[in-house]
Amino acid sequence: MIDTLLNMKYHEALRIAPDLQFDVKKLLLPSDLVIRSYDLGVILGNALDNAMEACRKLKEKEPEAKTFIRLSSVRKDNLLIFKIENSFDGTLKRKGQSGLPETDKADKKVHGIGLANIKNTAGNYQGTMDYKIDGRVFILSVMIKNEKHREMTKDYERLKNDGSTKPPLEISK
Repeated sequence: MIDTLLNMKYHEALRIAPDLQFDVKKLLLPSDLVIRSYDLGVILGNALDNAMEACRKLKEKEPEAKTFIRLSSVRKDNLLIFKIENSFDGTLKRKGQSGLPETDKADKKVHGIGLANIKNTAGNYQGTMDYKIDGRVFILSVMIKNEKHREMTKDYERLKNDGSTKPPLEISK
């Protein structure tokens, strides 16, 4: 699933900026990954959408600017840390209380929720999301535990307490 998402986003990014450098060589997922594919899609999909939009805006303002998106990950025990770096024009407006970047698109009810979705998804795995700016580079970091999603764990505990010992996704024969 992740390969398909990355391939799709790569081709989308090249339509935005044909000379965009798209590097995923350091994005490694452990063989014992228990994080749901859907949740990885929320994290990486939203991060890539934001990165591509930032590169598009930079190219619009400065057609000769070099644009890039780099994805990497490291594992430390049961923690998985994703880093998504991208070029951008260096300007960022933050939302009031959340401190998250604010969208400059007109329909703020539909746009500007990607980072909040990433943060919520990371929270489901007892993780967190943070970002920083280094000159004209936006760096997003997402740390999650390589453990079952909180809701899945709650469902299993509920079933176990109800007398069933089967995991919630197991199909009985």
